[in-house]
Amino acid sequence: MTDKPVKTQRRFESSPRRSTGNRLSASMDEALPGRTPENGDSLVKVKEEDPTWEQTWGSWESSRQAQELCRLRFRQFCYREVTGPREALSRLQELCRRWLRPETHSKEQIVELLVLEQFLTILPEELQARVREQHPESGEQAVAVLEDLEKVTGDGGQQASVYTQGQDMYPLVTEYQGASLECQSLQLLPRVTTLKCEPPELCQGNPQEVSAEEVVTKDGLFNAKKETSQEVEHGAEAPGIPDRNCVPQPPCTSVHTERTVAHLNTLKDRHPGDLWARMHISSLEYAAGDMTRKGRKKDKARVSELLQGLAFSGDSDVEEDNKLETHHAQKKLKMSNVPEKNWAKRDIKPSFPSWSALDSGLLNLKSEKLNPVELFELFFDDEIFNMIVNETNNYASQKNVNLEVTVQEIRCVFGILLLSGFVRRPRRGMYWEISDADQNLVRDAIRRDRFELIFSYLHFADNSHLDQKDKFTKLRPLIKQMNRNFLLYAPLEEYYYFDKTMCECFDSDQFLNGKPIRIGYKIWCGTTTQGYLVWFEPYQEESTVMVDKDLDLGLGGNLVMHFADVLLERGQYPYHLCFDSFFTSVKLVSALKKKGVKATGTIRENRTEKCPLMSTEHMRKMKKGYFDFRVEENEEIILCRWHGDDIISLCSNAVGIEPASELSCSADEDDSHQIAQPSIVKLYDECREGVAKMDQIISKYRVRIRSKKWYSILVSYIIDVAMNNAWQLHRACNASTSLDLLDFRRYVAHFYLEHNANLSD
Repeated sequence: MTDKPVKTQRRFESSPRRSTGNRLSASMDEALPGRTPENGDSLVKVKEEDPTWEQTWGSWESSRQAQELCRLRFRQFCYREVTGPREALSRLQELCRRWLRPETHSKEQIVELLVLEQFLTILPEELQARVREQHPESGEQAVAVLEDLEKVTGDGGQQASVYTQGQDMYPLVTEYQGASLECQSLQLLPRVTTLKCEPPELCQGNPQEVSAEEVVTKDGLFNAKKETSQEVEHGAEAPGIPDRNCVPQPPCTSVHTERTVAHLNTLKDRHPGDLWARMHISSLEYAAGDMTRKGRKKDKARVSELLQGLAFSGDSDVEEDNKLETHHAQKKLKMSNVPEKNWAKRDIKPSFPSWSALDSGLLNLKSEKLNPVELFELFFDDEIFNMIVNETNNYASQKNVNLEVTVQEIRCVFGILLLSGFVRRPRRGMYWEISDADQNLVRDAIRRDRFELIFSYLHFADNSHLDQKDKFTKLRPLIKQMNRNFLLYAPLEEYYYFDKTMCECFDSDQFLNGKPIRIGYKIWCGTTTQGYLVWFEPYQEESTVMVDKDLDLGLGGNLVMHFADVLLERGQYPYHLCFDSFFTSVKLVSALKKKGVKATGTIRENRTEKCPLMSTEHMRKMKKGYFDFRVEENEEIILCRWHGDDIISLCSNAVGIEPASELSCSADEDDSHQIAQPSIVKLYDECREGVAKMDQIISKYRVRIRSKKWYSILVSYIIDVAMNNAWQLHRACNASTSLDLLDFRRYVAHFYLEHNANLSD
């Protein structure tokens, strides 16, 4: 939208094709339900139809006309068109988005659109039609049109009839002296063989006689009246059709064929409902008011030129709406095929075996007594270091640079990255400038220019074999290898927590509320209850996670199912997964039960499958500690709603109400009392801290050195996660003599810098 005012009216008339589409949109605006003509009748005369009619209207898409049409449909949206309030709200949101286009328009442009619409609405009807005819893009342009109109003196009282030959559609535009704007009429008559217009006779004719006209009924279908007058059948003149206010209209005679009705029925079947009628058929009164200029003579060449511009390209909004309606119909069909749940108020009776697995892997690590470096290299093993060396050298050679980096140098680079987590400098060049114990290690290990060169060409994938559908394809080999090693050495536990976290990056457009880091790359991750990362996957719109599509679990459910499959690769143990309301649904919990996996999670109100729990509003009036629960008897899944610090709803296939425990609750420092806490609530509270603990550990000594490459932030995150997992194993293997996180990280960084020093280059 431009803020520059338009000085002359000619600017809006420079493009015939554009003006036609705009006038057609304005014509549709006035033809929609809710803005009916004063006489209450809305008739459309239809003659023999040419096949190009459907092609012309079916290809309607111009962006400006589509935006205008979405505005009209947003304003005239009818609640009867949908099956419920949620669907109605969704349709309105979509129409408003297509009209205002927030992804391309600024706030000021959106405000300008709303002000322009209201300004045109308050204008008199005559001025509305003439201003909309020019299709202004801003309020300033609309004012400029009105100011130009004030300078022009209109000469009314002239009758103008325009016929265009050689076209697929023949317009008849009439204007009579003394008739209001509503009496002007535009008739699109395809291939009319007889066309005659005479001055009207006031209040003549029988209102019951309507010669073979198509009437837009309430349900949007076209019903052709079978009764035709003898005058029309013999090509005679038909009397005028008066409205309830006895406003004269010109009588016209034409020849109808059976092919017209058949062709319209075909179009009706392709575009069911009243939506097609509202978009493609406008009433006679308002169509004429939009295409004619009151007080001016009609120009034959101008009208012919406008009609020639009625060709549009691209897919129409009608086709998009038909696809949307088809999608809603398929969704309703799926919901109808799902059997209704049978809820009963009793506790759950789980059928899972008890946990009795022995973690032999952790016992082997304890017996080996590995030092911090060896624990870290369980994840960044020789295979990964060799892969980094090969891909870095390959990438440098593609840039005509002879790098010849070695594994020792890559370990030195990693040592400096780990050192930056607890020895921070404003610039990374200062690690070679300041003289202290840590800085001397850096200067003795690798030269600054060599580090900068290696770091700038650090690579993890072959650019000649990238998957363009995968946003993180340049890190995919590293992600796969790290996930394999994380799972291989993960502690074998019963409880795991699946959630989302953030890798800090201020250049990212992803946002996650409720996390310490809210802007960055969103990462799906599954951890143990102590914070050991078992599996992770960066978020992208087209997920690379493959699951059974027939389950129809959505993005969150598919991720949880994939994580369950990852755990089951270690053995068919009765793992217990916990997750929050983003992932939880009754269908997901049921699917996990069929895999032999326990599941517990908070659940949203709209996913409870019509479970008759006490409403949240009612439960807020109850005392703290009150809870309500139901069990689905066919699948043995429990839903529980509990009033604690807040109202929380949970779903599980393995744990229920008993044994209930007592929880200390205090309204203030002096008043403390015990409230009941169901077993399902207690278990979820104990398990849900896994991802939060991992985030807390990583945030203490995060790698601070980054390159200009967009994925360097993710590489640093993976190094920090590997350090977290190595420290978790160190604590599990050395419960009484374990190092704290800082000493553990310093040990690995110093080892890489001391034992891989090489200044020969």
